[in-house]
Amino acid sequence: MKRLLGIVLLLTAELSLSAQGLAPGDVRADVRRAADWFAGYRYEAPARSPEAPSGFKPFNISTYARHGARLYSKESLYDQMHTLMTEAGKAGKLTPLGRELLERSEAVYEIVRGRAYDLTEYGQEQHRMVAGRIMKAWKPAFRARRTIVARSTQTNRTILSMTAALDEYRRLDRGLNICFDASAADMGVLNPTSKYNPRAEERDWSRSFEADTARWNPAFKALWKENLDPDHYFGRFFTDPSVVLPVFRNYVNAARMFYFYLAFSETLGPEESLMYLMDPEDAWKAWECENFRMYSCCGNTPLYHGRNWALEEALVRDFVKYWDEDVAGGDVAARLRFGHDYKISGALVMLGAEGWTACEEDPHRVGMIYDFGHMPMASTLLFALYRNRGGEVLVRCSLDEVPQHFPIACYRDRKGRQWPDFYRWDDFRAWCNVRLALADHILETT
Repeated sequence: MKRLLGIVLLLTAELSLSAQGLAPGDVRADVRRAADWFAGYRYEAPARSPEAPSGFKPFNISTYARHGARLYSKESLYDQMHTLMTEAGKAGKLTPLGRELLERSEAVYEIVRGRAYDLTEYGQEQHRMVAGRIMKAWKPAFRARRTIVARSTQTNRTILSMTAALDEYRRLDRGLNICFDASAADMGVLNPTSKYNPRAEERDWSRSFEADTARWNPAFKALWKENLDPDHYFGRFFTDPSVVLPVFRNYVNAARMFYFYLAFSETLGPEESLMYLMDPEDAWKAWECENFRMYSCCGNTPLYHGRNWALEEALVRDFVKYWDEDVAGGDVAARLRFGHDYKISGALVMLGAEGWTACEEDPHRVGMIYDFGHMPMASTLLFALYRNRGGEVLVRCSLDEVPQHFPIACYRDRKGRQWPDFYRWDDFRAWCNVRLALADHILETT
């Protein structure tokens, strides 16, 4: 077992040869790219069934989806920005761009007041759209089997996301048998870095990873201080940049809140986005800082020796448990899980997916190998099971319809053609067991 774990650790370090980060040029070309995490996946192609090996048809899908677009987590941000912009306006300290920000943001202030953390209408629409694309792309699975089983964490934004998705499934096919739940009994599975997971200690809970005492925080603060030029950042909006200090604790806090305020406007829909007001260089530097924070919480950071993502073994085991059941038979066409972004990243690291396992301690290099924008609002990790008449079963994994790959031999058909997006069920199941053994080892020794 020790030798096996050593080999897996080596594979983990060497995977992800192609960087999946975000470059400054990407943001210069489209400043909204610095807010991808707050927006939604931009589906540019029509929904369609992926090409599969001859004779194979999908019979079951299994997903984990982030909730749809939501507002910022603290009500104080909207009140602080309202106070700052209106007072600066009265004092005549707004630039033309600042006056535009005041006019645009005040138009929605009454809409967002009192709704911190809430799912937006756009967020509900996102999950209806995802449901419709899934139904179209995997029609055969819903013809052969007629049951959908959905589960959600116990936050209103995930429950409403699940409700919106199921409403669309019901609209598209009223003959489906739909079962859904949002119970504390599932919280340890759907949110493994929570107090509901018996293997998670208090130091593992999400709030601990996000606290000021977190291991990543000193490097995070240093990166922000290095990246921020207050005169340039706030000079776009105010004739006197120091006007932000009576409202926010310091320039770094003010810059973070400005970035979040503008980026979270994406959650109201593309038409309401205020990101165009940000300077691309400032936007990328803010993204670099917050991307490092997210990587430190749910990526393959060296800070936690793998413990942060190893906890996702509870979610991966849930997938495996129901794959075993659904391969054996039954009437379940889809098992839908609704939760949070950390889980998607952690599960993909846990499974050793290509592009997710690079380990980096230099905050300046994290942006080259990791992009939290790959987990946008309503992001959906989807596994599809396929079967042919001979009883062979294949697995295909995608994130927002982009195929995900693993260090396993891909399927080769009888004509010798390789199918890089497909894996034999037995091979993929064995790989899951290897990764689960590694996670167990990490949790037992860290």
